[in-house]
Amino acid sequence: MPTTRHCIAALSLLLTACTPTAYLSLKPDQGSGFWKDGHERSVIRQDSLEVSLGFVRYEGNSLVFDLDIQNQSERAVLVAPEQFNYTPVATTLHKGQEYMPYFPGPVSAINPEQKLDGLVAAVVYNVRESQRPLVLAEAEYGQQYRMEHSAAALQAQTQKQDVEARLLRKNTLLPGQGIRGYVYFPRTDEADVLRLSLPLRRQPLLLSYRQLRSRQPAY
Repeated sequence: MPTTRHCIAALSLLLTACTPTAYLSLKPDQGSGFWKDGHERSVIRQDSLEVSLGFVRYEGNSLVFDLDIQNQSERAVLVAPEQFNYTPVATTLHKGQEYMPYFPGPVSAINPEQKLDGLVAAVVYNVRESQRPLVLAEAEYGQQYRMEHSAAALQAQTQKQDVEARLLRKNTLLPGQGIRGYVYFPRTDEADVLRLSLPLRRQPLLLSYRQLRSRQPAY
């Protein structure tokens, strides 16, 4: 027969299991005090380039940054987002951790062309499935299957159009030109600091973001 101690222990485990994980947020390590579209920007000027970076959101397994680059020099600059990366750093042992996390090396940005290819593939797959006859299935199941994939295809198409309109892709900036778009990175939730490297010149531009944890979502 369970004792009071056993019941308390079981209740404690249940409450622990139901406790939400910490909410994450990213803030510039050295904020500029300049805000745009609801996000504080990191601003750096180097070699006649002006770079403004803002963290937009966590999206699934990705981090989304809004990057603005202005070429104020007299020579062209190649913007290749797939060459961007960040180095994750752990500085604090957080609750529930027995050891400091180990990170094998820099984390590369998601290749924008591969991201678009994945979204196109999702549209094509769901359109094909929405039209596929299920010969051996019951009519009601087949109809439901096609409707679900039709909705998924529409959602994937909408997402593709939205990403395509905002995504920063490989471009050559001529003198006096600028460009702005979203850059996607894989998440590293265990890191406390993300040290970003943007190889726009021979000497990469460096920016740092601090990943904060809280019990309430940051707005």
